[in-house]
Amino acid sequence: MPTNGKAPISWSDQAADTVETIVLTVKDKTTVPLQTAARAIVYGLIVVVLAVILLVAGIVAFVRFADVYFLGWAGVTNGQHRVYVTYLVLGIVFCGAGFVCWSRRTPKAGKA
Repeated sequence: MPTNGKAPISWSDQAADTVETIVLTVKDKTTVPLQTAARAIVYGLIVVVLAVILLVAGIVAFVRFADVYFLGWAGVTNGQHRVYVTYLVLGIVFCGAGFVCWSRRTPKAGKA
């Protein structure tokens, strides 16, 4: 009978060790990569949501800052600030960025 140095190893202990080894091996090859992928998806979504929030807050801050400090010369009409000038400038900037992105696009495969 095989021994581990202290007492003889029974077949039931050996079978339990073999089952445990197989289960841990399967777990390491299946569950661990799935957990890693799930974490990447969750953290990626968190980063995307925070980026969108920061983008919106940045645009709002830009409009407020431009309206108060840059375009103070536009004045007030009937108690209303002329925010449309800021919106016009911001629209021109975004349209320009869109035109640049549009001009740099690559055609789809199969279409020329």
